[in-house]
This record gives sequence, C-alpha cells and structure tokens, in this order.
Amino acid sequence: MLLGAWVSVVTVLLLLVPGAVVGRRMTLTWPVAIAAGAPITFAIVSVFTVLFGAIGFEWNVISALVALLISYALAWIYSALLGTRAGRRIAPAPAATSTNETVDAPLGRAAALRGGIGIALGAIIIAITCIRPVAKTAFAGLDNIPQVWDSLWHASSLRWIHDTGVGSSLRMGELMNYDTHGFNYYPNTWHALGALEIPLTGANPVQLYNTYSPATLAVTVTLGVASLAYWFARHRFDTSASALIAGVAGAVAALFPSLPYVEVQLTSVPNAVGVSMAPIAAVLTISAVRDRRRVLPAAVAVSGVTATHPSGLILVGVIVGFWWLFEALRRPVHSRVGDFLTLVVAGLVTVVLVFPVVLGTIKVADTNELPFFDFRVDTVGVLEGLSQALFNGTVPLQTQDYPVWGLVILTVLGAAALLWLRCWGGLVTWAVFVLVTANSVVSLGPLSGPLGVIGGYFYNSPHRLTFVVSLFSAAAVGVALGILALAVACRIANAGSADSVATQRRWAVPAVFAVLLVLVAGAGVWRYPPNAQIASKERGEKLVGRDDLAAYHWLERQPDAHGALILNNLDQGTGWLYPVTGLTPLFSFYRANDFSPRQRDLFWGTAQIGSDPHVDQIVRDMNVHYVVDSPPSYWPFQNGVPDPEHGVQGDPFLALREHGAPGLTEVFRQGTATVYRVNESVLRPGG
Repeated sequence: MLLGAWVSVVTVLLLLVPGAVVGRRMTLTWPVAIAAGAPITFAIVSVFTVLFGAIGFEWNVISALVALLISYALAWIYSALLGTRAGRRIAPAPAATSTNETVDAPLGRAAALRGGIGIALGAIIIAITCIRPVAKTAFAGLDNIPQVWDSLWHASSLRWIHDTGVGSSLRMGELMNYDTHGFNYYPNTWHALGALEIPLTGANPVQLYNTYSPATLAVTVTLGVASLAYWFARHRFDTSASALIAGVAGAVAALFPSLPYVEVQLTSVPNAVGVSMAPIAAVLTISAVRDRRRVLPAAVAVSGVTATHPSGLILVGVIVGFWWLFEALRRPVHSRVGDFLTLVVAGLVTVVLVFPVVLGTIKVADTNELPFFDFRVDTVGVLEGLSQALFNGTVPLQTQDYPVWGLVILTVLGAAALLWLRCWGGLVTWAVFVLVTANSVVSLGPLSGPLGVIGGYFYNSPHRLTFVVSLFSAAAVGVALGILALAVACRIANAGSADSVATQRRWAVPAVFAVLLVLVAGAGVWRYPPNAQIASKERGEKLVGRDDLAAYHWLERQPDAHGALILNNLDQGTGWLYPVTGLTPLFSFYRANDFSPRQRDLFWGTAQIGSDPHVDQIVRDMNVHYVVDSPPSYWPFQNGVPDPEHGVQGDPFLALREHGAPGLTEVFRQGTATVYRVNESVLRPGG
C-alpha cells in the first residue's frame, strides 16, 4: 500500500502542477488553473511527444521538463499580448454582464479550500477502494495481471515509452507490430505521462499500471464532477456557495460504482480519463465567452481532453452545443454573433492543437468502425433499458450492484434541483446521454440511428456511456446535497438571539459542510466492499496467472533470451512477457497491425520448426530463441482445431502442444505454461 500511496501522490503532482502553472500564466485564477490542470498537462504531453517523436528526441523526465518550460514561455507571451492595447481591446477583462450587473467577487480562499477538501475526500476514497483490494487480496499483489484485453496494451505502452523514449501517438505501430512497425495511431498522452513515473517512483510497469490507473481517475473524476456541479450551481448561487456545492459533488462522485470502479475493472482507463476531463474543458470554454482571455486556455484544455481520448471531445461538444442552444442564444453574454465567434475561435485553435489526433484517426478509420459495435441484450425492454441508463445499471452492474436505491433517490432529487436552477443545457445533455446509453442496450426505434452515431464514439458500449451519465448523476446529487447543506446552515445561522447571529453565520457553513463530508466518508466506508469488488473483479488467473509469471521470470534468467525474440501466441495474452520482464515477444498485444508474410508463416508453422526449411530460415532471420505457449486463448473461436472452411480460426499452437516440433525442446513447464528452446541445429545448421 505504501507504493500505491506514493504513486498516487506523484500522479496528483504530475497531473495538476504543470497544467496549473501554465494555466495560471495564461491569466487563469489559481482555483480555475488547478481545476484545469489535468487537461492542460495532457495537452502539453500530446503536443511535445508528437514533436519529439518526429525529430528524434526521447520522451523522458528531462525532455518533459523542457516541454514544460517551453509551454510556460509560450503562456507568458500570450499573457503579455493580452496586456497590450490591442489585446485589451480584443479580450478585455470582464467588468459587467450584458444586464449591467457587476461580476461576482473572485472565489475566496476559504470557499476554494472547502471545495478542494471535498474533491480530495472523493479522490482518497476512489484511490483506496481501487488499490487496496489489489494490494491485499489479488495474486502477486500490485504485480497482479488484470485479465482484460486492454490492460496488456496499457501496461506494454507504459514500458515501451520508458524503454524507448518514443511517446508519440503516431508511432505506436512500432510497439504493436515488432516486425513491420506498421502505422498505428493511439491516443497516448495518458501512457506518456505515466511512463515518467517509472523512474520517479521505482514502480515496475505492472505495479505502475495497477496504481496509476485508479490514481488518475481519482483526480479527473472528482474534478470533472465538481466542475459540472459548479457550473450548475452558478445558475443561481455566488462563487462561494457554488464552490461548496462543487466540493460536495466531488466527494459524492466516489460513491457511484459506474464512475471509476467499472472502468478500472474493464481497463478502459484512457477513455474514462478523457471523458471525465471533458466537463472541465467544457465549463472553461463556456466561461471563455464571458472572459475572452480564456479562449487559448480553453482550447488547450479541449485539445488535452481530445488527445487523451477522442470520445471526450464529443462530450465537450455536446455540453457546449446544448448550452449555446438552450441558454446562450436566449441570454447572450455580449451578442449572439460575438459569443458565437468566440466559440469558433476556440474551436479553430483546438483543431490546430489536435491535428495529430485528426491525422491519426483518419489513417486508422478503416480498422476502427466504431458505430458498428453492438452490445444489446435481447431480454431487455425499452423501459428497462431507460431505467438502467438513468440509474447507472447497465452491464456489468445489472447483475451485481443495481439498483443502489440511495443513489437512485438522490439522483431524482438532483434532477429536481437542476430544474429549479434552470440549467437547461445540463439537463438536455444529461437526457441525451441517457437516451444514447439506453440505445446501446435496446433499440429505440427511429431514434436508434442518430443516437448510435453519438454512441459510436464510445463504441456503443453501455459501461462507457453509463460512465458519462454517471458524471451528470453525481454532479446533480452533489448539487442537491449542497443546496440542502446551505439551507441547513442558513437556518442555523438565523436561529437564536440577534447578538449571536453574526457569530453563528461564521461557523454554520463550515460546520454543516464538515458534517456532510463525514457522512459522505461514512457512505464511502459502507460502499467499500461492493465497489472494491467491482474494481478488482477481473484479477483471477483465468488467462495469465502464477504459472505464466513463473515462465516469464524463468525466461528472464536465461542469458540468451535477452536480445533475442520469443515467439508467442498473441491470442493467449503471453505478450505480458514484455511489461513483466522487458524481454521481446513477437506479439506484445492481442492483435497486430499489418501482419508480415514471415510473421504469418512462423505463427501458423510453429509445429514445423525443424522440419520446414522455410520456417527455419524465418527463425534464424528473426533471431527466435524461445517459444512460449500458455492456453487458453482469449476468445473462444481462437481455441481448438483450426477449421477455416467453417469460420473457426482455431489454435495455431495446438499441433505443437500435442505432437511437439522437431526443432524445439521443452525446457520449462508449470501448469499450462510451457517454454520451448529452439535447437542449435535450427539456429546454426551445419555448425
């Protein structure tokens, strides 16, 4: 747990400090700069990893510091330009609203501290709930191997970036395919930032993945929910009251099983990080309409969200779009045209900053047909699908932890609170994503097409879309509880004699807020068992377990395994050999882009090593010294006898397992994990 705590602290600092410092230099106030710290940090990582990858600079702690210094210098230039006569004319400091009301006083230290305490409480609950069960109960502790598809890619990426210094999202094909290095784009900022922690914390790549994942979400989920709640509250409350409400929402976010815990279980962490930062960037963009000095910080924040995962951009666009349609058009800040042009400028700057994302997405579009994923359940009706979507009960929660009636009741109260606040943009966005989520569970008839287009950017995956809905649910619950706390504090402050009213007002709000946070902390303890079980569910030994780790570490001790290639079956997930030991498997993931002919011939001809001269030549050319086999394969169609005529891929290593190969000698076996060494007669024929 000490390592988990240390990684969590370093994660918070790496996420928030660079972006907050640069954001503050771009004229943001400190509370706003800290809130926007994570997306701005990821924007810096995104731009400079692509730039360094193009010119041949390694991405490491030193080059990351250089990137931060350059970003700070650019931010200083931006603030200097704003201070010129032309800058003050184009983007003046806001002095009054369109209705001639004075702008609220800046957020005070006490109010900001209250908000920060609530957010910190939520983050601590999330981190403990996710990390503690892995450290205490999973096999191998923090070295445990998650049994879910995406986790192998994430852990391998962390090690790859640390080992090679290649952090560019446009160069991830070099990791995905050892032989061809075929092009592959992957939104890589989360991995690139995390890779910096390997030397800083001393954690190995697997330990880092198991702790960095929940630690990141602990920050971004709580800040994302708090930002939404602050925006909701500002429709009627001043900055101080809104900060208290935001703090409550940040704490409450830790109670929702659909927010961090399901995403940690299913290892879709970069998506969840990008989506959870989207409200921060959206609210900052909305505020840029009033304060045009924030146009660049908002664009940078949106680009950071997009570079972390493009699905976050969709959420930003929907939030800002519905705010514009349902609130800003009716009550423009300056003028409808002027406000619209401000958003256009922010959008254009964002497009420039996310050009690598646009380029990479276009180049891999033919292999990522997102709208065509289908996770619908035939037994679910329309009303049940809507209920699951609204109250966060989609797969995998519908059979495990649904409904949580306390959260259901509070969500209804939260919706009523938003109606009272007249936050039409937020309500419509919430409702649309409820429909999109329901449509991912059951077809909604004529609406299915357009809803599926939005859902396609989230793979039409119920759990990913439920995560979006849960952000709004948690924010609404925070608003409802925060309003209740303020009402109770007001009642307490106004009770008693006239002489004591002033004193009571000073302590009423802090006291009620403290009591509410104690109750939330108690609820976090109450929710710990089910939420911890959700977060750590896929931690058994179904595919990669103790036997596999023993095989990997045995290989690590063999001198001739270092600098050589290990032939593995990508379908079995034995690519975990790389993040665990640093040895080089032929396949580091469950799939590989642009298979080469020799890869294909070797993969399907493993049992012919020693009897087929063509296969033997490939072994020598690729410097293969070992073969590792550990059934079963991930998907059912990858097991059993190959039968292409009936659409069954089968297991290419089945013949090796049953009959052996003339050119291979078994040198290690434990359970189902087997290691073969290539015979000298194959490696050096006639030698």
